Formats: sequence, structure tokens, C-alpha cells
Amino acid sequence: MELLMQGVTLMVIGMATVFAFLVLMIQAMNGSAAFFRKFAHLFPEAPAAAPKKATAAVDPSAEIAVALAAIRAKRG
Repeated sequence: MELLMQGVTLMVIGMATVFAFLVLMIQAMNGSAAFFRKFAHLFPEAPAAAPKKATAAVDPSAEIAVALAAIRAKRG
């Protein structure tokens, strides 16, 4: 019975530790959000990335031909 009580005690301590860590993490996240909300004017937005150029559409039969050529080259 004593071993069972030690297990329950260890479980409660572990769960309390995890709960305390999660509470602290949430508080830290809320604090940092408030900080960045207050001082947002000091952190300029990053420029938007340039859109990528559209690549030419590849014919599916050409892809199949390339795959078959690679298989033939591999087999010899």
C-alpha cells in the first residue's frame, strides 16, 4: 500500500509541475504579446516577398519519357 501512495504522490507532484509550467508559459506569451502590441511601431514589417514566376507547364508524356529513359539507363 505504501508503494501505491508513493506512486500517487509522484504523479500529483509531476502533474502540478507540468500545470505550473504551462501557466507560466501562458503568462509569458501574454506578456510578450502585450509588449509587442505596445511597441509595434518600433518593429517595422518585413517587405513582402516577390511573387515567383510561373514555370512553364510540362507535358505529362515528357515526364513519363524521362522516367522510362532513367529506368533504361539504370538497368543497362
